[in-house]
Amino acid sequence: MLKNIILQITADKKARNIEPAHALFRDVFDRATIEGIAADEIRKGLNELYLAGEIEVGETLNDKWIRIL
Repeated sequence: MLKNIILQITADKKARNIEPAHALFRDVFDRATIEGIAADEIRKGLNELYLAGEIEVGETLNDKWIRIL
């Protein structure tokens, strides 16, 4: 579910020619909350994806970026 949300955000940014085309944590969190996922489940799910090597995470000035590997 979270992986699909990240892919949707990335695809949307690419379609609108927004660079860099990675998802921000805030965007993923907001969209997942709208879909009814609890805050602790969002963080737990992202941590699991990171530990499994399915996503890459980095720092921005005000947030974290997330990219599917």
